[in-house]
Amino acid sequence: MKKAILIHGMSGSLDQSFGKKLKEELKKIDYKIIEPIFTTKKQITLSSWFKEMDNYIKDIKCADVIICHSLGTNFIVKYLTKNNIKTKLCIMVAGGVATEKMGEDFDFLEPFVPSQDEFKEFNKLVDYCFNIYSNNDHIWKQENIHLYSKLSNSTEIFLKDKGHFGKTSGVKDIPEIIQIIKNYNI
Repeated sequence: MKKAILIHGMSGSLDQSFGKKLKEELKKIDYKIIEPIFTTKKQITLSSWFKEMDNYIKDIKCADVIICHSLGTNFIVKYLTKNNIKTKLCIMVAGGVATEKMGEDFDFLEPFVPSQDEFKEFNKLVDYCFNIYSNNDHIWKQENIHLYSKLSNSTEIFLKDKGHFGKTSGVKDIPEIIQIIKNYNI
């Protein structure tokens, strides 16, 4: 059975947005789903996420696809790099990278921002990477999204008016994720 790792963002489970439908579709194409649940909101620290992810390191090392949302798209760069884990396919949803402080409400997330060197190492570890984004993301500026795509060597997939793809966006399905997986025979 193939394995998919799902990494949520700072607000928690992907089930609040596109996760339920994604899991249904992954099961249809014979995927086992591994979904770590990390500390959320103001309790988030990079070290807590590393510690929580370490419980799944065996699964990550043999994953066929890693699907991340928002903060998870930054975290996975740092995690794979630190642990020198190779993977075939990463699909990022609402991936962006901060180039300046994002305001005191988000300053505690600064340790999650990958360095240029971490992005370079990440690119050596991942065969294919995609960044699904929208024009009206309320978290990332468009330049932050495109910079993330460039630094992570991601192919961009634009979906109009989908916001940040989280709970407030109302997006319950992103069929493009399953299509990417099928296209790469993963």
